[in-house]
Amino acid sequence: MTQTSFIAVDWGSSSFRAWAVDAEGTVLAATNGPDGLKSVENRGFDAVIRAHCGTWMNADPTTPILMQGMVGARAGWHEAPYVPCPARFNDLAAHALRFAIDTHPAVILPGACMESDVMRGEEVQILGAALLTGQQTATICIPGTHCKWAELSGGALTGFSTFVSGELYQLLLTQSLVGALAQGDSHDDAAFRRGLDRGATLPLSHAVFAGRAGVLTGGLAPEEVASYLSGVLIGAECAAQGDDGPVLLLASGVLTERYAAALAHFGRRMTHVDAEAATLAGLTRAARSLWPERLAA
Repeated sequence: MTQTSFIAVDWGSSSFRAWAVDAEGTVLAATNGPDGLKSVENRGFDAVIRAHCGTWMNADPTTPILMQGMVGARAGWHEAPYVPCPARFNDLAAHALRFAIDTHPAVILPGACMESDVMRGEEVQILGAALLTGQQTATICIPGTHCKWAELSGGALTGFSTFVSGELYQLLLTQSLVGALAQGDSHDDAAFRRGLDRGATLPLSHAVFAGRAGVLTGGLAPEEVASYLSGVLIGAECAAQGDDGPVLLLASGVLTERYAAALAHFGRRMTHVDAEAATLAGLTRAARSLWPERLAA
């Protein structure tokens, strides 16, 4: 049976994912669950990782464990530093936080930062996407609760911007006067595209309120409000990029469809990159830097 060379862990605020990876970078087994940082009680991080990865750990007490994401945040297991942009794999490895889980060498990769922005986990995805696609220069979009738009240049992460669009969408629908008129959240393409144009051309707060005004004046059905607001927020993101070059879209699920439709609407060329594959590619590359004796180059 092929031996596990390292255990890769992507540990966020609301979810836990881990993979047993061999010397060639092939995934041998995987596990996941809703055991994000928000659910860990009494700093029971050790118990969570053993519940998910205990079998792999017991098979070889020297197997290293490589972690990324919010596990390295201030409220995480151990706070890992931020690496300033421009950042490359070597920078992440050089600033990694090292400790031990019994006899297992453990590492938490650092996040990346700019003067007014930070990220944790996405930096590994971005550099991993460059490996998968062979593109050393690109604009990268990673949708989510806090969407990241990043710039890759010469193989380095040179800058990024965070948009809290997913969080704003939920707040607007559930806790605002605009959302109070909404009925359901099924997707309506025409309302979504209308929102895209409004979000791209009007001040954001004005475009948002137009969702309420539209219902009151009969121009927007209550069933269309959710799609309209989604379009407004994504349209504002797209307009803020300014450039008309191609985009690598790191996404999965419904957000892939929404952002792909938005990019096409604005005439941006787009290549979809599987977010999990990018994460694994990035973690494997980082592991090769940290433990070259265990992984093939």
